Amino acid sequence: MAGRLLFEVFIFSLPFLVFGIYSLATRSAEEAGKRKWPIQMLFAIGLGLATIAWFVLIALEPRERDMCVEPARYENGQLIPQRTYPCERHPEDVGLQRGRLAPPAAPAETPPADDPN
Repeated sequence: MAGRLLFEVFIFSLPFLVFGIYSLATRSAEEAGKRKWPIQMLFAIGLGLATIAWFVLIALEPRERDMCVEPARYENGQLIPQRTYPCERHPEDVGLQRGRLAPPAAPAETPPADDPN
């Protein structure tokens, strides 16, 4: 996760780095150093590059259609690695807690307190 975040920051900072190298490499670097950097344009380009890279990384992430992932976790002081397993898809169970076979029963309707029956 940290590597992916650092990659996104690097992609975002690319326009700033390229412009800095360009201004240092040009013959008029002394004059270019005195003028303001086009921060708004560099920010927009960096944001666009970071967004494109984010979508590309999501699209290229390895995954299978009917496989679920259980993330890595610590249990009793030991690291248990992530595992993939076949997902059980039951559309009628969407929104139910695991282990519960049926939705909870609706509460019984209570008669009003002033009802004589």
